[in-house]
Amino acid sequence: MQLKRIDHIGVIVDNLADASTLLEQGFGLTPVPGTSRPDLRTVFFRCGDVSIEVIEISDPETRQARLGEGQRARIEHIAFEVEDLNQTLEALAALGVQPTAPPRMSGSYLTFWTNPDSSDGVMYQFLQRGF
Repeated sequence: MQLKRIDHIGVIVDNLADASTLLEQGFGLTPVPGTSRPDLRTVFFRCGDVSIEVIEISDPETRQARLGEGQRARIEHIAFEVEDLNQTLEALAALGVQPTAPPRMSGSYLTFWTNPDSSDGVMYQFLQRGF
C-alpha cells in the first residue's frame, strides 16, 4: 500500500454556516463548494496541501448519531490519497482492516472508508483520483 498524501480531514458539524464563517472569516481560508444532496452538505477549505471537509448531515437523528450527543463538531475521518485503491484494499485486509462498504465513485475519485472497529477506533477514507 502506497499512501501519496493526506487529502483531507472530515469534520461533522451541527451547523455548516457557523463552521464555515469561522474557517473563512476567522481563519482566512477560502471555501470550495463540495456536495449538496438531500442527506448532507459539504464545503472544503484548503490549507496548504490538505483540505478540511466540513460536513452537515440533514437528518437530525442521523446527525446526532454521527456527531454525538451534545457535540457541535468532531473530526470524523482522515482521508488518504493512494496510487491504487484495489491494492490498498488488499493490504488493509491482510491487516484485518475492513471497509464499511465496497468502493464507490464520488465526483472524480473512487473511494471507501474503513470500519473504525477494525482500524483501531479511527475511520479512514482512502481515495484514488483520476476517474
